[in-house]
Amino acid sequence: MYDFLSYRRITPDDARLLLDWRTAPHITKYMLTDVPYDIARQTAWIERCNARDDYEHCIIQIEGRDVGYASITVTDGHSGIGEIGVYIGDAAAPKELTIYNFVGTLNHAFFTMGLHKIVNHVVAWNDRTVRLQAFNGYRAVGVLKDHTLKDGIRHDLHIFEQSAAHWAEFGRKFKDNRNWWGEETVYRG
Repeated sequence: MYDFLSYRRITPDDARLLLDWRTAPHITKYMLTDVPYDIARQTAWIERCNARDDYEHCIIQIEGRDVGYASITVTDGHSGIGEIGVYIGDAAAPKELTIYNFVGTLNHAFFTMGLHKIVNHVVAWNDRTVRLQAFNGYRAVGVLKDHTLKDGIRHDLHIFEQSAAHWAEFGRKFKDNRNWWGEETVYRG
């Protein structure tokens, strides 16, 4: 990973941190759903997530400081399809983090979890993330018009995909093949 960037496992003790981020205006405006501010509910959610075998998540760190959250959800285990979710909770975190976080996350999804493909859904008003999908090697699949309802208004939802084989080649430009835990990974396709 880039030396400034690392990841750590999430524990129930992270409930308040994650909930503070997840309900912050600069995060929730880009999310498809809103969550209530309920620490007990958040703690229970973390415990359920940590027990799942089709979901992995972590805290993103810069120089050991917690700054964001990343998750990988297996949406079709038989076909090896997943979806990535990321948000940077610390508004002071460098903008480059959004770009480089995906290197470790895609390495983890493809080379540690063994997924075949990632399919991401990005709300149309999240222009920066829509643009970053191409930078990180995703292929634009299409746009679902008026698909998402947020605050009483319908919005378009962009769909992007990337295969493990494509990432194995495309990801070389980042010169890093480590996963979330700093382990070297190798494409086995």
